[in-house]
This record gives sequence, C-alpha cells and structure tokens, in this order.
Amino acid sequence: MGLLAPFAAAGIHPEAALVSGPIPAEKDLYRDDAGAISWPVLPEAAQHGVAGSLAVSGAEGTEADPAGVLVTSLTWASALIGSKPVQYVGDAEHYARLFCVLVGASSKARKGTTEGPVRRVMKRAEILDPISGDGMRVRPGGLSSAEGLINAVRDDDEGAGDKRLLCIESEFGRVLRNMRRQGNTLGDLIKQAWDGGDLHTLTKDNPLTASNPHICIVGHITQDELSTLLTHGNIYGGLGNRFLWCCIRRNGKKPHPKRMPDDTVAELAGRFRRAFEHARGINVVGWADQCVMRQWAAAYHDLSEGGHGVFGAMTGRAEAQVLRLAMVYALLDEKPQIESIHLEAALALWDYCEKSARYLFGQDDPIAEAAAKVMKHFDSIPDAQMSRTELGTLLGRDTKLKDKVISRLLGSGLIDSIEEKTKGRKRTLYSKKDKKVKKPELRQI
Repeated sequence: MGLLAPFAAAGIHPEAALVSGPIPAEKDLYRDDAGAISWPVLPEAAQHGVAGSLAVSGAEGTEADPAGVLVTSLTWASALIGSKPVQYVGDAEHYARLFCVLVGASSKARKGTTEGPVRRVMKRAEILDPISGDGMRVRPGGLSSAEGLINAVRDDDEGAGDKRLLCIESEFGRVLRNMRRQGNTLGDLIKQAWDGGDLHTLTKDNPLTASNPHICIVGHITQDELSTLLTHGNIYGGLGNRFLWCCIRRNGKKPHPKRMPDDTVAELAGRFRRAFEHARGINVVGWADQCVMRQWAAAYHDLSEGGHGVFGAMTGRAEAQVLRLAMVYALLDEKPQIESIHLEAALALWDYCEKSARYLFGQDDPIAEAAAKVMKHFDSIPDAQMSRTELGTLLGRDTKLKDKVISRLLGSGLIDSIEEKTKGRKRTLYSKKDKKVKKPELRQI
C-alpha cells in the first residue's frame, strides 16, 4: 500500500483507515509498464509551506531540480532550528536533524544548482545564537574524518559556542572513499550524530568531546559514483538509512538561467526567520489532536513493513525519518504541534525519497538478500551455529545460491567456519564473527 493511501482512505474520517485484516495488493508504483523501475515524481503535497515555496521559486527558470531544492532547504532549515525542540517517541528523542544525499542521474544533473537559491535565502534568514552571539557554521567538505567533525563543534575555550553545524559535501563520493580506509571511524560518528547525544574521539594523544552537537548533512553524488563506492558495511551497518536519498536531474537546458528576484528572497527569508525565532520558544513538539494521531497510526503500519535487500536496508528508518520531516514542516509553519497537513507533507516527501531509493538500490540481488536473511538469523539467536544443511533449510534447496552466500559472508568476515569431528566425515559449522573483530567490506553495489 502506498504511504499516502491512509489519508486517501481516511478522507474526513481518518479512523476509517484503521481497518483490520489483510492489506489489499495494488500496482507496484515503482515500475513502469515495461517493468523497469521508473524515475520518482515529487508529490505536490511535499511542496508545503515556506520550504515548498522556496523549491518552486528557486527552481523556476533554472536547471535546478525542485526536489533537490526542497530537500536541501528542509535540511538547511533543520540545522538552523537547532536542538531545542524535541519530539518524544516513548523514551526515544527525535530532533529536527536531517541528513540527505542528492543523487544526480549523471554529472550533468546540475546537483550544485540546488544550493544557490537556498544559500541566498538561509543566510539572509539566519539568526544568531542568543548566548554566544555566534551563527550556525556552514562547513563545505566537513566530513573528511571523525576527528575533524568533532573538532568543528568541540568543547573547549576555543571551540564552537554554537553547536549547530551544517556540512555541505559537494563531493560525497570523497566521504565514502574515506570511510573505506582501515581504521576510519567517520561512519560510526555520523551515525551517532544523527542519533543525538555527545560525541567523543578515542584518540589518546588528542581526545575531543562535543556535547549536544546539532549536525546536519547535505551530500551530492552521481549515481555512478554511488554504485561504485557504497559498500556492504554502509548499507547494512545502518549508515545509509540515516540519510534521505533524493534523485535529481537537470531541469531542462537553460543557457541563460534566471536569478531569483531580490524581493522573493527577502520575502522567503522573512518567513524562515520568523519560523526560526518561533522554534526557539518550543521545547516539545507533539501531535495536534487525536485525529492526527490516528492518521499517524495508519501510516505507521505501512512504514513499518520495510523492504528487502539493499533497498530495505537503505530505507530501514522510515518511521523516524517521517517524524523528523513532519516536525520540521510544523516548525516552519510556526506551529508547536504536528498537524495533519505536516504529516501529509512528510509522507509525501518520504514517498519521493523511498521511490528514489527504489530507483537507486532496488535492483534485485538474490545473494545479498539471502545473506541478509542468514545474518538476521544469527542476530536473533546469540552464539548460534549452523551447518551447511541447516543453511540450506533456511535458504531453500538452491545449492548454488547457498554456496555463493557462504562464500560472500566468509569473504566479508561476517561469519566464521569451524570443522567439527563426527563419527563419519567432518562437517562444517558457521557462526557470526565476533563483533569486536574488524570486518572487511562485503561487496559493492
């Protein structure tokens, strides 16, 4: 079921979407009539509020993709909002903190043009930190190392007073290359930064701490670079699903692109500034009413279904991503609570990001999917051991697939094998490798 279906089903009675029983199947929205995964289309509902207005105005008369402008503006705004407003989900805390990667169809996707109008508006809208008098740091290429990232928001007399940091990586491929180096801890630190809490380096000679940093990331990469550099560890290790993946492409050929008028920039900047000032007075962001809560409950069912293989791994935090997006949409509307329109906008944008992920990562890889199934089994049963026969039972009777899965998992260092003596011939047992042991990367997509 599509993510926006709960709202269509609900109409003016959202509780109607809470029907019990099996969910009816519907046409695969990610494939065209020829069966190919199609390019995503940005839903109109996602272009809500001041961020939507910036997406339209910033892309008008230029080669910038409106989807790229929208996601960039929301991420930039989430950085400026800071870490004061919080959304409680049980005992978990979620902040207006977004990571996104804009993936160009080619080097001519004009991914860089999405930043220009957003930068003009946001720099004009920015307000200074009331305590330090500092402004948010915008750091190009700030993800070279874990130490460098912490240093930008470190705790010391000479460090950053304002803990808001926006990293703009015009060459996100370079970040992925850095992560492939042995001993590089940047990926782990980025995951921690998305989750929240204090950041620490483990370097003995120069230990650094960043308390309560608010880091947001905008990355740019081409599809070819992504397919070459993204590793199994980044896919299944939880890094990838902390990012919103956004397909962008050249919005026509315009040899003389228009510049956004100054009065439009001023008007948009004023709306953003009022939103940022309002957000300073918000401590907790909740749900507006029971109606919206029922709408969220209906959508939550679909979001929790997840996917398989690489696509499933890269979209595994759908619920959290939608909540954060809805929170940002609400705060930009100067609202202290998430209303129906904000949830609809968040779901619409997630729909685009999910379809982008399907386009980028949705090609079937039976070996990867089977390998993920084996690792899920090992994760569910501590200290489990499996024979080849038992693996065959788990994966089916395809002996060639079983052999390829074992070979890939052994080669990646994710599992170990030991020989067990029996009364007859020896048998091989497989188990999950000790987590403390550094694991080489499994594959490239």
